[in-house]
Amino acid sequence: MTDYCLWHGGLLGVWVASGDTKSISYSIRGLKNNITYVNGSSTYSCVTFLQNVSLPAQTYNVTLRTGLPGGNCTDKYAFLKLNTTTTAPSNALYSQVYNGNFSTGEYNGWTLSGPGFGTAPLSIAKADAEGCYQSAPWAGYNGSYFATTFNCGLSNSPGNITSSLFTVNKPFLNFKIISPEDASLYVEVLYNNTPAVIAHYNTYNISQFGATAPYTFRNASLPLISLAGKPVQIRVVATTLKHHSYIAVTGFHMSNTPSSTPGILVNLTTS
Repeated sequence: MTDYCLWHGGLLGVWVASGDTKSISYSIRGLKNNITYVNGSSTYSCVTFLQNVSLPAQTYNVTLRTGLPGGNCTDKYAFLKLNTTTTAPSNALYSQVYNGNFSTGEYNGWTLSGPGFGTAPLSIAKADAEGCYQSAPWAGYNGSYFATTFNCGLSNSPGNITSSLFTVNKPFLNFKIISPEDASLYVEVLYNNTPAVIAHYNTYNISQFGATAPYTFRNASLPLISLAGKPVQIRVVATTLKHHSYIAVTGFHMSNTPSSTPGILVNLTTS
């Protein structure tokens, strides 16, 4: 489906939903300058804030294509919506982890507490270009951004980040992580604002992973079976000030199968 939209210029919020289909593809192209400002795909079944985009005044060609049937949202309609609401609602309940890989370069849909994770995710490309590591470059992840308390310096600040609510519809939460064995660094799954799962990791095991361990993401998995059908949140906690004791995470998504790297899980608590 293709439609036309006249915009007088400025910032817009882009919202998407694939409805009762598994995915959608979309694009927004200026008719006057023939520039494509938004182009991509999404598997978010229910309404989801996608990104902010600044568009100059002109008429736009807006295209939306749906994929195969199989979406799990009760609202069956797929759409691409443009409006001036450029912030994801904090009380939304999503069908999957919203902004789990921080692909927009912002913490949209996540709540920050304390200075530890900064004001935006860290760009792998920027970190590599500026030498934002102490020995080997970042490795083990092919995405663009990650949340971390590593500030490209020698000190780390405490803080945490908490995801939007999402409904558990698969038995495992998979993600990428870098973390030393530290009681002050861990990942939680919250149900009713209470930790239902708490996990500590050690990806710094030099003897097992080699000298690049402090900068290489490892696969991690958390069990969600006991939380099936419930609204939960992810919280990443860092309360340490110790040198080099930082945590980095990205790629949160639910899965039917776990993908954890052997040997990194230090402690798992479930309730």
